[in-house]
Amino acid sequence: MTVPRPPPALDVIESEEIVQYLHPSLLHIDCFSRQVQLVAVGGAFVFFTVLFVVSLLACNLIPVFGALKFKHRVFMSLAVVRGVFGVSGMFLGSWGLFWKTNLDRDIVFGRTVTSVYAMYYTIGFFAFEVVSVIASDIAFKSFSKLLITHHSLALAGYIVALYQESNYSFATKALINEMSTPFSCLCFVFIKARMENTLAFKVNQILLVHSFHIRSIVECYLWYITFQNGSYIWTYMPSAIFWLMYFQLFLVTVIMTPYWGYKKTQQLFKPVDWNHETEARTDTAASNGVAKKII
Repeated sequence: MTVPRPPPALDVIESEEIVQYLHPSLLHIDCFSRQVQLVAVGGAFVFFTVLFVVSLLACNLIPVFGALKFKHRVFMSLAVVRGVFGVSGMFLGSWGLFWKTNLDRDIVFGRTVTSVYAMYYTIGFFAFEVVSVIASDIAFKSFSKLLITHHSLALAGYIVALYQESNYSFATKALINEMSTPFSCLCFVFIKARMENTLAFKVNQILLVHSFHIRSIVECYLWYITFQNGSYIWTYMPSAIFWLMYFQLFLVTVIMTPYWGYKKTQQLFKPVDWNHETEARTDTAASNGVAKKII
């Protein structure tokens, strides 16, 4: 790998941008200025934090959820936040995959205004995720190792890509893999609402399982893009981004997506919350320990 060439100037083609439908001025402000970066990333972080708090308060107002342990109300609120990000990520990722833009004309340095704001939005989300997961693990004495690994690597990858002004293409396209999170959120809500034996739960769970199958197809397609542009990526992609991106792409393709798909298939036939299973094992072990001491 050689020292990469400077990224090209941002060439705005209005017909290819979707942020203009939020507000046309977004196409014309300096989206790379430090002030815009801080406002966009900080705004996303605040948005997800407020959404979490509102979801937690809403749980207290609904009797079936208000009766849950505080731990499970927290997990449900985090699931709602992930579901909202999942819907938006699926939309942005679909645009990145299926709409011909600068992201396809230059696979390493191609950028669009929409992809720039998508990066800021995603960094804000993963920053919230890492903070909230670590805080909940400390509070509830758990360790979400797979989730922390995945989200920490994702956060690092997006921050480094932003700093190096490259890899907007893969970073935006990969957001379509959030397609599983809305269904995963509904799965958690159905179980906690004691609706795990309903048709709605089974339909949602089938869609969730198949979303992981589609994720595997998307991940294979990203590898295919790599092979199509292999020499260009190897020559020009900054080393830090290269190793971060392909390490995480390997993890999700070979370990994370197959594992989560397997677990959600299990959950289709045995609809229980994994956290509840862990608690049940812990309680059983504790009870057995007490019994042995008595004996």
